[in-house]
Amino acid sequence: MFGEARFWAATILAGFAAGMGLTVVASPAKAEIAALVIGIDNYSRINPLQGAVNDARDIADSLKGLGVRKLRLFIDGEAERGRIIAAWRQLIADTSPDSTLILTFAGHGAQQPERVPGSEADGLDEFLVLADFAPRGPGTAQRLTDDEIAVLFKEAAPRRVIFVSDSCHSGTMTRAFDDRAGKLGTRAATIDGVPVDHIEDDALPPPTRAALQAEAEEQPNVTFFAAVADHELAPEVMIDRRPRGALSWAFANALRGQADRDGDGVVTKGELEAHIRGAVRMALEGRQHPQVQPRGRGEVPLIDPVAGRPKPPSLLPAVGPIPLRILGKPAAVKKLAAGFAGVEMAGKNDSALVWDSDNGEVVSNVGDVLASIPGDPAAPETRRRVQGVVDKWSLVLRVKAAAQERSLSLAVEPGDRDYRQGETVSLDIGGNSGTYFTLINLAADGTVNYLYPLADRKDPPQIPRGGPYRLALTVEPPFGADHFIAIASPKPMAALQRDLAALDGKPAAAEVATLLNRHLAGQPVEFGIHGVYSTGR
Repeated sequence: MFGEARFWAATILAGFAAGMGLTVVASPAKAEIAALVIGIDNYSRINPLQGAVNDARDIADSLKGLGVRKLRLFIDGEAERGRIIAAWRQLIADTSPDSTLILTFAGHGAQQPERVPGSEADGLDEFLVLADFAPRGPGTAQRLTDDEIAVLFKEAAPRRVIFVSDSCHSGTMTRAFDDRAGKLGTRAATIDGVPVDHIEDDALPPPTRAALQAEAEEQPNVTFFAAVADHELAPEVMIDRRPRGALSWAFANALRGQADRDGDGVVTKGELEAHIRGAVRMALEGRQHPQVQPRGRGEVPLIDPVAGRPKPPSLLPAVGPIPLRILGKPAAVKKLAAGFAGVEMAGKNDSALVWDSDNGEVVSNVGDVLASIPGDPAAPETRRRVQGVVDKWSLVLRVKAAAQERSLSLAVEPGDRDYRQGETVSLDIGGNSGTYFTLINLAADGTVNYLYPLADRKDPPQIPRGGPYRLALTVEPPFGADHFIAIASPKPMAALQRDLAALDGKPAAAEVATLLNRHLAGQPVEFGIHGVYSTGR
C-alpha cells in the first residue's frame, strides 16, 4: 500500500535531458508501405502456441486498413523458409527505394551456440523458429538466423525497414507467475519442456563472411522491436479475451493511429517506441519490457501515412463484466458466484480475475496476486472486499483503455518486481502536455488514497510540461497490488480533486470512474497507470 503518509520525499525535477543532436530526416509524402507478416501457432515438432496467428491476422488487418496492397501473410505451415525469403526479395523488387518495408514475426524464438567462434558478443546465435523446424537433421533448415536476417535487411536498403519480432529465446519472468491464473505459455521453443538450445546435423551451411559483416554493421535503414530483453520471457496473454502477444497487439494498434500522438498523420520512431513501451507495460503490468534498436533517432519518421487516431465514445470506455473464476469446492462455488456485481463467470484461460476462496487470494490473468482476503468466503465482509477488488480492476482496465489514446509515461525504479515491506520505490511521471496534475492510488481492495496535490503539503497544482515528476515511496502493508492513476490536463481540476479527496480511505473505485467522467469529459486529458506489487513473504 502507498498512502499519503508513506511519502517521505517528493521532488519536481527539471525537464528531460536535452536532445542528442540528431538530424531530422524528411519523410517522403505518403511513402509506399509493403509488408511480410508471419504467425505460427502449430509447430510440427515443438510446443505449440495459441496467440501468434491472432497476432499476424490482426497486424495484417491493420495494414489493410492503411491501404497496404503489397502484403504477404504466412500462417502456420505456410511459413516455410524458402517461401519467406523469396517473398521478401519480391517485395524489394516490387517497391521503390523510398518505400517502407515491414516484417513482423509472431512465434517461437531460440538460441544456439555461435556457429563461427567469436562472431557473437554473448557466444550465441539467435534464430526465428519456423513451423516445420526440428533441432536435428533436415528440419534444422526451417529457421531464419540472425545473420541471414541482417543480409535480407541490407538488401532492402535504402528502403526503411521496420522489424517486429514477437518471440523470445530464454530467460525468466520479471515477477513470479502464479499458475492459478491459467498460464498460456511463452514464446521460447521447447520440446517436452526442455529449451531448444542446440542444433545437431545442421542442414544450413555456416554463415558467410558477408553475412557476419552485415550482422555486425549498424544498418541505418532498420528499426527493430523485440518483445523482450534476452534475460526475459515473452508470455502469451489474454487481451480482449483472445490469446495474444502484447508486442504484436501494440504494433497493430499503433498502425491504427494510437501511436500518432501529435495527430499529424506520421508516426515517428519516438512516437512508435513510446506507444509500444507504454502499451505493453500496461497490458502485462510491467512483466514485459520491449527492446528497441537503434537508440535515439526519435524524430525520424517511420510510418507515413498512418490511420487517423480513433476517438473513444467516452473518457473512460466501458469494459463490460469482469470475467471471474472462483476456485474452491464445487458445491460451494455456485453459491459464492451469486450476488457479485459487474462480473461473469469464466473458465481457466478466459478469466481476468481468479478468486481462490480456500486461501482468500485474488489473482490476475497475468499471474499476480492482487489481494489477500482471509476469512470465511461466504461472509458478507469477505464478499464486500472481493467486490472491491472487482470494482478496482474494472477501473484499471478502463483507465488503461483511455491511456491508449493519450498516455503519460510512468516508470518505477528500481524496476518492475515484487517489493517487500520497508523497500523504497520511485515513481516517475513524464510525457505530459497538460501541466495541471492529479495523482491517486488504488490499494489492493480498491481503497482510494488521494495523493496529489495536498493543501497541507502546499503542493503546486501544476508540474513542468514533459516531466519528469518524481515521487519516492516506502512499501507498507497491506500487500498486493497498488495502482497509481496519474492525470494531466491543460485546465485546473479543483472540483475533481475536491471530490477525489473526499473518497480518501474508502473502497470506492467505482465512484472514481464516475467522477472522472463527470469532471473531465470533453477535455484533452492524459492518463497514466502503473501497478506496483508488494508481498509480505
